[in-house]
Amino acid sequence: MATELTNTQWIEVLQNSAITKEFDIAMFQALYSFEGHKAYASQIGLILGTHYGPLNLELGRYAKRIAEHYDINFTARSKEKYKFWDLFFNGWEDGIKFVWQLRPELVEALEATELTGDEHFPNELSATPETLFEGIKRTITVNAYERNVRAKQLCVQHWKAICSVCGFDFVRTYGELGNGFIHVHHLVPISKIGKSYQVDPINDLRPVCPNCHSMLHRVDPPLAIEELKNIVCQLSS
Repeated sequence: MATELTNTQWIEVLQNSAITKEFDIAMFQALYSFEGHKAYASQIGLILGTHYGPLNLELGRYAKRIAEHYDINFTARSKEKYKFWDLFFNGWEDGIKFVWQLRPELVEALEATELTGDEHFPNELSATPETLFEGIKRTITVNAYERNVRAKQLCVQHWKAICSVCGFDFVRTYGELGNGFIHVHHLVPISKIGKSYQVDPINDLRPVCPNCHSMLHRVDPPLAIEELKNIVCQLSS
């Protein structure tokens, strides 16, 4: 009886909708986006709008669904209780909180199935190789909200898919084809965000059209939303 799945088996699991639910994918995507694919369990709960307890219960249900298809031996913790998260993560106490880290096989499977949740916006970064490297590094290390698709969804859900600068509405111009399409801009410049910074998708992000997004980043540091809005208003009046 195996204690872990191979990357091939994980690919099968991720692609089986009877086993893997949308919440499971969101959980993996959130954790994948942290540096080293590791974070506090409480951080993952915060991102997904829940707490450690319900998150752990969901992991148990997920593990049991997997066990119905694969011969898995869960790590025993105490009588009739098991560390279900052991199937998905390496876990340890770091002296502050409990850390989860995606297993390498699961990381490979997420990448192979293109389910990492990554979203890259080149116009968030400068053109020079040095700055580009630093930008990518910061984008990876900030936290899951920096690159996770759920952050964008929460931002757009709150502010709507309308440009915060010029008011452009993709649906009004392109119909259903433009439904939900918009870029998301960070109000706090990436260069000022540290590893411990927890991005709030409603207060720290704003939907902007690609043109305005590019204009915001024409200078360093980027223009504030209101600054660019004033420019647009002055030139259109």
